[in-house]
Amino acid sequence: MGAIEKAVAQIKEQQDSNVTSGFPRHERLRVTDQPNTLRAANSSLVQSRGTAFALPYKELEAEGMVEPAGKRNQLSEEYRAIKRPILSAIDNANHSGLEHGNIVMVTSSVSGEGKTFTAINLAISIAMERDRTVLLVDGDVTNPSTGQRLGFSPSHPGLTDVLLDTAMNINDVICQSDIPNLRFLPAGGSAHHVTELLSSRDMQFLLQNLSTSYKDQVIVFDSAPMLMTSEASVVADLAGQIVFVVGAESTTRGMVSDALKMINDHNRIGFVLNKIRKKQSNIYGYGYGYGYG
Repeated sequence: MGAIEKAVAQIKEQQDSNVTSGFPRHERLRVTDQPNTLRAANSSLVQSRGTAFALPYKELEAEGMVEPAGKRNQLSEEYRAIKRPILSAIDNANHSGLEHGNIVMVTSSVSGEGKTFTAINLAISIAMERDRTVLLVDGDVTNPSTGQRLGFSPSHPGLTDVLLDTAMNINDVICQSDIPNLRFLPAGGSAHHVTELLSSRDMQFLLQNLSTSYKDQVIVFDSAPMLMTSEASVVADLAGQIVFVVGAESTTRGMVSDALKMINDHNRIGFVLNKIRKKQSNIYGYGYGYGYG
C-alpha cells in the first residue's frame, strides 16, 4: 500500500470511529452531570463543573418576572397554565410520536415581543416542579439577552465556544443556578457563520444528547426571532415543541404568517399572546395566554 492509500485509509478509519448513528462521537459534547445529583442529602446546592451563580432577583422582579418562591399572582398562574400543555406533550410523547418533545424552542417574529421574557419565566416555572429539571439555553447568539438578564457578560464561554473549540467540554460551560432544578447554558462568544454552526452535526449531537440523557430534563431554548436571522429556522427543525410569542399590539398577521412559513410541522407550535392590555377597575395591566393552533 502506497503513502496515499495509507493516508486515505487512516482518514476513513478516523471518520468511522468518530461517527455513531450519523452523529460525531465527541464525548466533550456529552452532558455527564446528572441534574438530580445537584441536590445534596440536606438539599443544599452542589456546584456543577460550570459556574455557580445566583439569579438577579431584584432585577428580575423589577421586570415583572415569575418569583421562584412560588407566590401566587396573575403572572405565575398564567405560566402554570402555559407550561401544563408543554409538560403534558413531553409525558405523552411515546403515544403521540413526538420526537425530542423536551426540547422547547421559544421564538417570535421579530425582537421586542417578549421572547426572552417568556423563556426565562417558562424555565423558572418549570423548575418549580418537584420532578423536573430545566436547562435554559441562550440560543440567540447574535443578541444574547437571556444571559444579560441573568447577569452574564457576552464574553462568558458557552454554546458557540463548545461548538468551535474541540478542546472545550460542554459540562464546563453549563452553569448551575441557586435554584437547584435550574441550570443555564450561555450563548458564548460571537461567531462567524452562525447558521452553519447551529446546523452542524455537533449541534445536532449535542441537542440529541440533551434530549435523551435525562427523562426529567426540559431544555428551554431561547432562539433568535424567526424573521431576523436564518439560524432560527435551523433550530426549529431540531426542537420538539415551539413556543411562538406574539406581541398583542405590535405583531401583525403578516409577520406571523411569514415566520410560520419558515417552520415545518405547525402541529408542534404553541402561541403565547403577550402584552394584552386588560381593563380591570380602570387599571390596565398585562395578560398572557397560551394555546395551540
